[in-house]
Amino acid sequence: MKVLEKLIKAVFLMVFISAFLLPRQIHAETRSLWQKRQKNIQNNTSTQKPIRKTFQRLIDPLKIKIPEEYGTIIKTHRGSNGKLIIHIQDAHANFEGQMSLANILETLIIDYDLNLILVEGGSTDSDFTYLRDRAPLEERREKAEKLLKDGIIAGEDYLNIASDYPMSFQGIEDRSLYNKNVDALWEIDKFKGVGLEYIERLVSISDILKKHIYNKELLELDKAKKQYKAEKIDLISYYHILYSAAEKEGFPMSYFPNFQNIIKANELEKKLDLAKIKEGKATDIELKLYRDYTEISKDLNVNELFKEEPLLENSLKESLASTPDERRLIEISRALSTMKNLLKVKVVPEEYDHFIKNKEEFVPQEWTQFLKEKSDSHKLSLKIPRNHHIITDNIEKIEYFYTVAEERNNVFLRKTEERLEKDNITTAALIAGGFHTPMLTDLLAKNGYSYIVISPKLTEQTDEDFYRSTLRRQWLPER
Repeated sequence: MKVLEKLIKAVFLMVFISAFLLPRQIHAETRSLWQKRQKNIQNNTSTQKPIRKTFQRLIDPLKIKIPEEYGTIIKTHRGSNGKLIIHIQDAHANFEGQMSLANILETLIIDYDLNLILVEGGSTDSDFTYLRDRAPLEERREKAEKLLKDGIIAGEDYLNIASDYPMSFQGIEDRSLYNKNVDALWEIDKFKGVGLEYIERLVSISDILKKHIYNKELLELDKAKKQYKAEKIDLISYYHILYSAAEKEGFPMSYFPNFQNIIKANELEKKLDLAKIKEGKATDIELKLYRDYTEISKDLNVNELFKEEPLLENSLKESLASTPDERRLIEISRALSTMKNLLKVKVVPEEYDHFIKNKEEFVPQEWTQFLKEKSDSHKLSLKIPRNHHIITDNIEKIEYFYTVAEERNNVFLRKTEERLEKDNITTAALIAGGFHTPMLTDLLAKNGYSYIVISPKLTEQTDEDFYRSTLRRQWLPER
């Protein structure tokens, strides 16, 4: 979630406008990447007036490119309804991330005629375009950059103020739901630290017990998962380990078509010499391999692939487990992982869905009872934490937060559809925090949308205390 509304009235607006009346000062600050690039296009945009587009060419999501110094495309999906949503993850209250976001928007405006920007944290179509006549471009940049550093405005607002590009905005929130979600987040923050300490301790105990309870195959699978999470092996390497284990167990991989396709595509890619193909020097056999590779890649549904991954993992563990203790420890380990992600607000739809449908697995007293029994039986004398109440007393608060967040995502989609239809366009950028990404992209895919997910480049972590302080600001009056 981001700073509430567009801050066009009250004290922030007065500060902004009054800043233009002060004498200009020479600043020795290092110019941002965006500012440097602006120097080359200033002559082309200085006389440009904002307009609202009523037509857009259809853009293939697979062909959109973003300069790597601005961000990375981390997910792409081709839908069926002819509409494209470019979801840019909002690096809340992170100056570097917000400048990267502005750079990304600029690229999309210049290269792909982007006009409409949908924003989390707002509910109207208000923007800062009307301030453009109040000061020269360079002065607007200086004042906007300061407001951005102070967390008063976001990257899209900065671009709106510090350029003359035509762009329009639409807040996609329901104010009441937004406030409920923020309040629910404060409630989780009250016990989050202690809750995570409790979960981490149980995870450590579970890992120790795995060495005494898991069989060899389960230990190897668990080790591979840990290496993947720690980025010691990449995604494809981990998928190959899963695929080999599944073949060994005789799994019908036809139940995991996208998983099967990515493995096949990777094997074919190893055999291809793309340089020879581009130069027209490939043999008939090499061209056939390339055609096969292209067809398999077209059939690959990334959204479904990430759903198949945990299904295959869990199916493998269930198949490899041969004792009640192994099965119970697998169940507890999965519940602990899900609860950790719930507390850190990093849960994915599949995890949340499992949490809702299998609440009998999320009983901390039963976790600790099993872990203590196994610790004693293996003479390990592990110290089991007793403060399970930190989870049991607050689990309803956790569920409430995600229930409201899910309602917000539905509102995002509804307001997106309404504005696209109103403007008669097929493409828009949607800026929302990465927390929303898994559930939002799942919702977009189910409704036929194409989408790409872009993560802005940043090298420094967000100051969580500063971010929380921006959320505590009141929703200001709307113009």
